[in-house]
Amino acid sequence: MNKHPLLSKLLLIGFLMALLAIPLALVRDVIAERTANRHDATQEVARAHAGAQTITGPVLWLPYTETFLRTVKVEGQVGQTREELVSEERVSIQFPQTLDTKSTLDTEIRSRGIFPVTVYTSQHATTGRFVWNEVQPRHRGGQLALGQPLLLMGVSDARGLLAAPTLHLAGQALPVGQAPGSSPLPLAARVDLAQLKPGAVLDLNLTFDLAGTGRIGWVPLADENSVTLRSPWPHPSFGGDFLPRARSVGASGFEATWRVPSLSSQAQAQFGQKGENAPPVEQFSVGLDDPVDVYRLTERATKYGLMFIVLTFAAFFVLEMVKRWRIHPMQYLMIGTAMVLFFLLLLSLSEHLAFRFAYLIASAGCIALLAHYLRHVLGGWGAGLGMGGMLVALYGVLYGILISEDNALMMGSLLLFGVLAAIMVATRKIDWYHVMGPDAAPPTPGLEAPRS
Repeated sequence: MNKHPLLSKLLLIGFLMALLAIPLALVRDVIAERTANRHDATQEVARAHAGAQTITGPVLWLPYTETFLRTVKVEGQVGQTREELVSEERVSIQFPQTLDTKSTLDTEIRSRGIFPVTVYTSQHATTGRFVWNEVQPRHRGGQLALGQPLLLMGVSDARGLLAAPTLHLAGQALPVGQAPGSSPLPLAARVDLAQLKPGAVLDLNLTFDLAGTGRIGWVPLADENSVTLRSPWPHPSFGGDFLPRARSVGASGFEATWRVPSLSSQAQAQFGQKGENAPPVEQFSVGLDDPVDVYRLTERATKYGLMFIVLTFAAFFVLEMVKRWRIHPMQYLMIGTAMVLFFLLLLSLSEHLAFRFAYLIASAGCIALLAHYLRHVLGGWGAGLGMGGMLVALYGVLYGILISEDNALMMGSLLLFGVLAAIMVATRKIDWYHVMGPDAAPPTPGLEAPRS
């Protein structure tokens, strides 16, 4: 005969909850696998279309050679020196005074299997101005031999260029091609050296169309940078080192304007640095991510899975004490298994339906199954529907937590407090000593235990 039925039941329920944590962890593994598959699908589309784009430049790039006399010591003769002729190859990088870009962006959904991927095509019109500063020798008496000046610009993935950029500098049309291997940017236009007079003002006009996937950004290399982007995409995600100075976001799309002066950016100093320790160049960007990431939401839901099983089992256990219900451990296990399968059902449905509809169908199916099952376990529709109503409230709270990430902690804390309060109120009149067994009851006050 079991002398401590309450303790035994508690230990058995705890074991069942630990057992149900295993399939719950397997569901999380499935979510991670599907997330990786979605990432692979995005990469496949990016390889065929074009990847995320970052627009850099344009900048003026002038290679030159400086020849000068250097004094060196004569080996083997103390105090003796001689002069030798030395040539050093250098590059003068000159950034624009102003760059003003007007851009538009249109999105399209491509599918790779069941995974949707957002791609875009964009149009860019840039005006700017260079003021040429004469290159000065670094050594006294140095002589300069200027090379071929280039106007450099870059995009992260040149496959996204839908046509050759149209470029005019100081009123002269310049063809754009691939840059030499020594330059830090992939696209270049040859500039007439005769135009580079000291103090010369070189106005720039640049237009091009660019395709990409997922994100587009700019590196602010001018002294005064201004970028305005318009798009019908209603869910932009602004990132990078600078947020837009002005933005408007609505159901019909968004418009954002960035203004970044060189005084607030390190991009000019970081440009052209090489090596493993070179810092990443500052930039600003906008992402076109899906605002409802079903894998992220489902993964968040599973984090509350064990807590929901604990709350449900706690409710059943308390009602066993209060209502004198008899629920077998095997019935606890089947109820918990149904709650675990809810998350797998939610994942599979959300890959084909909007998340809110997937959640509604999965939760309705799980609640209907449990209400029907509990009707037979508890001996009537009243008890079954009552427990079904509790599950409706529980899944409703979970959905509120998922769609309101900023308030998740508050809602979860209020839920736990409410459940604890309900349990304490429901069990306030229970004689736990009597429930735990006759041997657990303390001696009656005023009576002494018999001496041996």
